[in-house]
Amino acid sequence: MKLEIRLEEKNDYRKVEEIIREAFWNLYVPGASEHFILHSLRNSEVAVPELNFIAVKDGEIVGQIFYTKAEIKDKDGKKHEILNFGPLCVTPKYHNLGIGKALIEHSRKVAAEMGYKGIAIYGYPGYYTRVGFQSGAKFGIARADGAFPKALLVMELYPDSLKGISGNLHEFLSDLQFDGEEFLKYESSFPPKEKKYKPSQDLFAEMVNKMEDPENIKIY
Repeated sequence: MKLEIRLEEKNDYRKVEEIIREAFWNLYVPGASEHFILHSLRNSEVAVPELNFIAVKDGEIVGQIFYTKAEIKDKDGKKHEILNFGPLCVTPKYHNLGIGKALIEHSRKVAAEMGYKGIAIYGYPGYYTRVGFQSGAKFGIARADGAFPKALLVMELYPDSLKGISGNLHEFLSDLQFDGEEFLKYESSFPPKEKKYKPSQDLFAEMVNKMEDPENIKIY
């Protein structure tokens, strides 16, 4: 499969938001808001536009990855800048072709060249451990409240890049407030879609609330 990976351009914005909406609709909750989150963050201080790539096949945008800044605050209060990505998606009809993996591998190489040390995300361990992520608990990296959810996953960007770095993950986008009325106005610009329950919503809730026991994991 011939696939082009390139940086997102302004005239790609709407199409990217359309495929994100389609990919996430009813996946984690009835409906979706991931497309609006990206729309709202593109020009923010937490966005890293040098890492916002799209995948193109036969002239069609079929996938995307969007990065924001994050940091790990250690026990001494020192802050260590890392990265977070999301949304990451692939058009449903192109699933299981390695497009998501290609976007991660391409962007991680660029991120390492930019001097970043690691990436921390919340995602499905069954998928992300196959593309290089490991449990945050292995690194002693917890979420902001000190807990170690199984969904918190971390990737080093070069060997030993996170050695000696541990603490609580802080995602800057979690501080941002999104206007509900603005979201509804934005959402109305898309064709209507039915909001409904899917089993994946229960799986997501279980994943977010399931915790690692750091006592049983060798800390890096």
